[in-house]
Amino acid sequence: MSLRDGVIDGDLQTYYRSLLEEAGDDEVFVTQSGSYSGVQALGLCEGIRDELIRRGFKPNEYCAYGGSDDIGMVAAAFGIALAGGASFGLQNYVGADSWTRFIRDTGARFVVCESFIVEKLRDRLLEAGCEVEFIEITAQGSILAPTGSEAFEDRHVSYDDASVVRFTAGRAGAAQGIVLSHRAQFYSLAKMAAVYGQRERGRYLQLTPTTDVQGIGMLVAALFRRETVIIYWGKPTTEGIVRAMEQHRITDLFLPSSQMVKLARSDAAAMADLSALDRFVYGGQKVSAEDIMDAYDLLDCDFAQIYGSTETGLLMWLSPEDHRKGDSKVFDSAGVKVPFAGTEVIVQDPRTGEEMPPGEVGHVVTKNPSVCVQTLGYDAPVEVVDGWRDTLDQGYFDEEGYLHIVGVSRDVILYRGFVMYAFDVEKVLLDMDGVRAAVAHPISDAADGEHIFVWVALDEGVQYTEEQLGSELEVVRGPWYRPSRIQIVDEIPDRDASGAYDKQKLRERAEAIMAQ
Repeated sequence: MSLRDGVIDGDLQTYYRSLLEEAGDDEVFVTQSGSYSGVQALGLCEGIRDELIRRGFKPNEYCAYGGSDDIGMVAAAFGIALAGGASFGLQNYVGADSWTRFIRDTGARFVVCESFIVEKLRDRLLEAGCEVEFIEITAQGSILAPTGSEAFEDRHVSYDDASVVRFTAGRAGAAQGIVLSHRAQFYSLAKMAAVYGQRERGRYLQLTPTTDVQGIGMLVAALFRRETVIIYWGKPTTEGIVRAMEQHRITDLFLPSSQMVKLARSDAAAMADLSALDRFVYGGQKVSAEDIMDAYDLLDCDFAQIYGSTETGLLMWLSPEDHRKGDSKVFDSAGVKVPFAGTEVIVQDPRTGEEMPPGEVGHVVTKNPSVCVQTLGYDAPVEVVDGWRDTLDQGYFDEEGYLHIVGVSRDVILYRGFVMYAFDVEKVLLDMDGVRAAVAHPISDAADGEHIFVWVALDEGVQYTEEQLGSELEVVRGPWYRPSRIQIVDEIPDRDASGAYDKQKLRERAEAIMAQ
């Protein structure tokens, strides 16, 4: 079972079984309900596999699972795989209405879950006309009402069959399922395992919910590294995470960038014994170079930053060696390509499809075995051209090969066939004295496709008119860049906890304004 090149030589259920069998009586999971060896965990997975098959579950069917973060959710995900199915988690943070859409969109006939999920879902599924069987389990993975005792063999499927589905909100606001094959998921897991590195007697702290594809993926990557997985229970807090790190002698974990910085600067971390910590992996949010350097100095362990997505897999990273350089320009980047065969990342001109030279901004696109080529739900179809998929980010490579993200490609504005970047509009306005904030995005127009709408907040005492701001854009960028509307406000609305603007919500506001 080699992870070196990420090339799969068996479906994922083969690997799941092998990992647990190799662990034997050694501890592989520590959860709220106790400690579980490889043998014990495999027994729970096989129990769920057998119950699914007894009830008529077929290979390559989709199956939902949901519940609390304990061994039961691991057993459910693995058990569905052993039965030859493709799993998708019912994440607790999205709610029963979204779960119903997920089940409807996949056509799933079975849900493996704890009783509280049944109570939330049953009536909604009936109203939606979905006929579903619930296989109720405990948080510890035991089946509450098994239909028999007959045991079955694992079912095996093609490498290119669906393995997992992750549902997101989608660009249109409706549920979109990102479907990953066994081949794609394995390649992604192998890259993730490489980023975390190998260590003796590693103990990985699992903070991402096990009903999330990324959570179960990080958990499996830890098993690939032969580490014990400590599944955090309850709502993660800085103090709670630090307490778990100290109690369980955690060697490695992942947190979003801003939470990593918050933890590093906390009083709890300063007073705790975190000497077992070997590598802290972070990503998913933009934080300043100063914040990263501060956290690195405070925690005194290896750091690794990752960049990628569910749709494309892991693409770029800042290695521990990069962090040791202490170069703020490096910390402002998404890193260099993960050193893994088969992953290609370029910056492309959307007008011509040509690769952009260093320093020139374009679309970040990738070709690699992790790329998602199938979606479920109501969003736009996946656009994969000759194996290349757009990440929906804008960026550029510097001369040293570090990728710098400057915006998102979904902010591209198409006006009468002319391609404009929202980033370019924002930059011109932010370069004007007295402009405190500027956010540009497209709005729909029946005649021309899309127009530019811009929100602007000015410094106190500064007075610009819409005409003056529009004229500056026309002079610097050309006549196509004059917005249809510039809305000058005291504060630009719809900013989330990370500080980013929700452009979907802003677009809805803008189109309501234009409709008046």
